[in-house]
Amino acid sequence: MADPTPYDVIIIGGGPGGYNAAIRAGQLGLKAACIEDRATLGGTCLNVGCMPSKALLHASELFAAANGEFATLGIEVTPKLNLPQMMKQKAESVTALTKGIEFL
Repeated sequence: MADPTPYDVIIIGGGPGGYNAAIRAGQLGLKAACIEDRATLGGTCLNVGCMPSKALLHASELFAAANGEFATLGIEVTPKLNLPQMMKQKAESVTALTKGIEFL
């Protein structure tokens, strides 16, 4: 009995190594499948690790600068932290990055 979905290569994990391997396999003319247990590709780093942390760290650094460094530059502001908006922006950033990988 023939397999209804024959693949030349199956990659387990859609992180940086997995999706790059799948792309390269496709470039080499192979039929590739990339299996990921998350709803989005990108692995831990992109979905819940490095990238979300960097987005929040960047916003926090700007908040800290507005609370201190700005005044030494002659810029007077009274910043207010809007955590729901910060988390929304982080989520939008992650979504944009995962959609980019999905497109590839």
